Order: sequence, then C-alpha cells, then structure tokens
Amino acid sequence: MMRSRRISTWAGVVVAVLIGVGAAGQSHINGALAQSLGSGPHAAVISFGTALAVSLLVVAGNRAARQGVRRVLESFRTGQLPLWGFLGGLLGAQMVFAQTYLVPVVGVAVFMTSRMVGQLIGSMSIDHFGWLGSPVRRLTRTRSIGAALAVAAVMVIASGSDVEIQWVGYLLAGAVAGFLVSLQMGVTGAIKLHARNSFSATLLNFAVGTSALLTVMLVGMSLGWVHAGPLPVEPWKYLGGVLGALYVVLIAAIVRTLGVTLLSLSIVGGQLLGSLIFDTIVGRFSWLLVAGLCLAFIGIGLANMPTRR
Repeated sequence: MMRSRRISTWAGVVVAVLIGVGAAGQSHINGALAQSLGSGPHAAVISFGTALAVSLLVVAGNRAARQGVRRVLESFRTGQLPLWGFLGGLLGAQMVFAQTYLVPVVGVAVFMTSRMVGQLIGSMSIDHFGWLGSPVRRLTRTRSIGAALAVAAVMVIASGSDVEIQWVGYLLAGAVAGFLVSLQMGVTGAIKLHARNSFSATLLNFAVGTSALLTVMLVGMSLGWVHAGPLPVEPWKYLGGVLGALYVVLIAAIVRTLGVTLLSLSIVGGQLLGSLIFDTIVGRFSWLLVAGLCLAFIGIGLANMPTRR
C-alpha cells in the first residue's frame, strides 16, 4: 500500500512538472498576445475567456462534470462550501494583472523570484496549518531544505538581473501575488473535493475569473485607461487559454495527492525546465538557468522524501 502511494506521488510530481512546462509556454503565448494587442487587460480577458469556452464545451458534453457543478452549488446552498470556495478565479486573475504591470518594470527573472518566494511561503503555510480544508502536512526538515533550494534556484537565475532599491514595493507586490496563487491551488482542491470532478472545478474557476477581468477591462475602457489594437491573425497566440484550462484541470486532479507545497515545488521545476527549452529554441541559452534547474529538482526530490518515524 505504501509503495503504491509513493508511486502515485511520484506520478503526480511528473504531472506537476509538465504543468510547469506548460505554464512557461502559456507565459510566452500570453505575452505575445498582449504585445500584439498593446493591452494586457484585453489579452487577459481573451486568455481567460478562451479557457472558459473550452471548459463550457467539456462540461456540456460530460454528464459527470455537469453533476459536479450541481454538487458544488448544492454544497454552497447548504452551507457545506463557504463563499471563499468561488474565489479561485479571482486569485488567478490577480496574477494575470501582476504579470501585466510588474514584468515590464522589473523583468521576468526578478518578478519570478519574488512570485515564487511568496508562493512557497503560502504553500507551506497551507499544508502545515491545513488552511482551506487541505490535509495537514507538517513542515519537516527535508521539506524545508527542499523549499529553500527551490528559492535558491530562482534567485540564481535572477542573479543575472540588476535589482534596484526602488523596486522593493514591486518585489513585495510580486510576493503577495505568489502567495495568493498558492491560495488558489488550495481553493481549487476544495472545489474539486465537493464537485468530485476536475472539469467542474475548472469551469467555476474561469467563470469567476473571466467575469472579474471583463469588468475591470470595461471599467478601464470607459475611463480611457485601456486601449487595444486589432486582433492578431496568428492562431497560436490564442492557445494560452487552452493551456490555462488544462493547467487548472490537472491542479484540481493532483493537489490533494501532492499537497500544495510539493505541487508548487514541482511546478517551479517545470517552469524552469520550460524556460530553458524556450530560451534555447530562441538562442538565449543560459548556464545560470541550467544551475537553477538542477537546484530546483534536487529540492523536489528532498521535499518528496519519506519522513522517518
């Protein structure tokens, strides 16, 4: 039984690493879409809206997913599911805005550093204290070392960037955004627990997130703060939403198996691996990224080591 559980956990780690690789690809795609439109909010709405459309199609054709949505709404009606269970989409939407407004100022590497520090702090807190109904997974020495190595991995990569003292506020904002993303993972796991279906959780996530982003975009347009150019003709620039939907489905499926901390560590490793792949393709190979990738995967291995009793 224990061996089967270990195999299941490692299989979940592999899936989480692939999620991270896909997330790296999604960042490149959404960045290209925002650049083509000249508007981050418009790109965010298109990305979330595409994910919502994909989720609607899947749920419409899947009886179990439709039943899952009904179960979630019934759980909310009877008080079994608190209102915070529907906030996962908002927590995901805030990360889109953080990327849109912070990356142009501090750069991707520095933003990723602050985000991942916040995300790991949030993940370890959720697991250790059992927040959001997550199973309690006490913080162990090996897991702490694994998380520290993951933070070191991201900082090694960011060491190639010049950090300015006036960026302190931006770095704190990035850390807060990362912390909130870890809460999104916990909320998504809670929704899936009630729905008993990952697609149901994904639909509710993107329905809330798209509504929030659309509202902000329309308010910005009415005030003259947001403007966008014509839609790009390249089909691949619209794939970010598809990857986003897959991202949430897989997180909902494995977050309870891995716990939020190990899930976050594995996604970090996958994001670094994806960054290495994409940077190599475009001719920006970096040995710092290779070193950071090695540190990250050592950290993942340590975090997944069985606890001695």
